[in-house]
Amino acid sequence: MLNRFILAVLICSYTTAAFAQVVTVRSSFDKDSLMIGKQLHYKIEVESQPDVDVILPEYRDTITAEVEVLRSFPADTSVTDESRIITSKYLVTSFSPGWNTIPPQPVAFRRGELADTVYTTADLLTVLAPEVDTTQAFRPVKPPEYAPVTFAEIFPWMLTGIGGFLLITLIWALLWIWLRKEKEPRPVVDEPREPAHVIAFRELERLRTEKLPENGKVKEFYSRLTEVIRLYMARQFGIHAMESTSLEILEAFTVYNTGGEDLNGKLERLLMLADLVKFAKEDPAPEENKTHLKSGEDFVEQTYRMFYSDDSLKQATGTGGESEKMEVENG
Repeated sequence: MLNRFILAVLICSYTTAAFAQVVTVRSSFDKDSLMIGKQLHYKIEVESQPDVDVILPEYRDTITAEVEVLRSFPADTSVTDESRIITSKYLVTSFSPGWNTIPPQPVAFRRGELADTVYTTADLLTVLAPEVDTTQAFRPVKPPEYAPVTFAEIFPWMLTGIGGFLLITLIWALLWIWLRKEKEPRPVVDEPREPAHVIAFRELERLRTEKLPENGKVKEFYSRLTEVIRLYMARQFGIHAMESTSLEILEAFTVYNTGGEDLNGKLERLLMLADLVKFAKEDPAPEENKTHLKSGEDFVEQTYRMFYSDDSLKQATGTGGESEKMEVENG
């Protein structure tokens, strides 16, 4: 019986010694006292063998009801061949005057199959309150003192004000110049306008010299030819020929035609054949192309005289009648 008791004591002593060799913990404050509301550091230091896993305590807001945790710092670890030291710091404060006791803090560890918890020693923190001399009379609150403003303080504001003033002045000047330019009357250049038939004769002669049908461009030839006639009618008669269909143009021209049905027939044959070429792929003979170009010239020659008296006709044509057309054809 005595031998068993002695064996149990030896086992307990060995286990305690083994724990002491595996993990050692210490805790302390930067100093043992502080003024109420001030701050200091609380430190937990764990020394263990390198193969031991250690779990330090985590604090959210407080360590105890009297000691508040303001910030937790990352743990600092230093390792040697024989040991590892882990140091964890916490920034704390207290608003409870008097003696505040920090109870032992648990540190869990594991080494292989061995798992247990060791505790730090208890720590004492003295929180001091300011001494108030109650024998003195109460005094009013001292008003704030105003320091004089220096030039170095107002200089950046001066630069900002000057820069803003110059920018506003520049914007105003540019706006004033722009408004003046808008109000100034712009000179109107009254360029002499050529008569519609002169332009038409010139464009028809240019179309003749380009010889588009001979180069296989029959569709382009009739498009150009009807465009010249349409523009001439728009300028000469005020007909919306560029936006109208061939039938609408024929109907509108009937109102202005004083030259008989022959003019209507020439215009109708020209416009209808042009539509067939452009939309139905009609292929006129070479002689037909020359005939319709001549019909266009005859149409302009016969219609522009309707809008001139004898005197104005001479003024518009130079010497009257065929001379203008001959002059255009001869270049």
